Amino acid sequence: MAKFNGVQMKTYNDLMKFMRTKQFAIEVIKLVECVVGYNFMSLRILEPNIKTLGDYSKHVEESTAQQTVYLTVRAAYEFEYAIKRVLSNHGFKTVSKIHNTAEQKNDFGVQVSDRTQTAWFEVKTTQSKNGWTGATHSRGSGKVDNYVLVSYELDRNMILPPVDCPSTGTLHGIFKSVHFSVVDAFDMGWVGDATDSSSFTTAKIHNSQYSVYTPQIILGSTVKKDKWCAIIRESLNPYRVNGVLKSATGGTNVNIAAR
Repeated sequence: MAKFNGVQMKTYNDLMKFMRTKQFAIEVIKLVECVVGYNFMSLRILEPNIKTLGDYSKHVEESTAQQTVYLTVRAAYEFEYAIKRVLSNHGFKTVSKIHNTAEQKNDFGVQVSDRTQTAWFEVKTTQSKNGWTGATHSRGSGKVDNYVLVSYELDRNMILPPVDCPSTGTLHGIFKSVHFSVVDAFDMGWVGDATDSSSFTTAKIHNSQYSVYTPQIILGSTVKKDKWCAIIRESLNPYRVNGVLKSATGGTNVNIAAR
């Protein structure tokens, strides 16, 4: 049997079973909260009037819509690599997207013992409740079958720590509520035509997919509407101790040491 770090490699079923636990989702979100504040340091050094996350976004963009896009992009890559790190910390053999030679867009991969091909995942994050946005960069480019979908609400009134504070990169409580799901072999129904230039597409959960999608939700829920399913977020307050997210076992520490 194939081994990773001297231990038998996990199966695809092991992978999906773990990724669909609250422990996994909470550890990922907490890890993002531990580092995402570093994205907001440089401008605050130059502009001391920036006190909150809302202040920061207003100094960057005038348009409210563009402020939302800016903040979403700031955390997008942290979610990708936090997911990869948490999986590695729990004994899964992860692969960076830079190692994928296939044409399908992806954000990370996991090698499992019962599949010859790497299981590739795409991570989609949004502050919208209406769906997730993606981009297909060529006609030959495809979409993967496995997704981690995150929709969240930010606390834009959060007071940012001083830039000279040792913990300035940590923003515990920045995420107020979250919808978090892990889907596999699921038709996301991307709407939009790919061209040889960047073409943005949008994915929503059709109401006919309600019974298939619902069991794949870890945090939050969904409600059937006329055509699409409404995305419902779940408050993170019950998972916090003194403002810090706790693990499923009751602890508050997340291992961010490199493997």
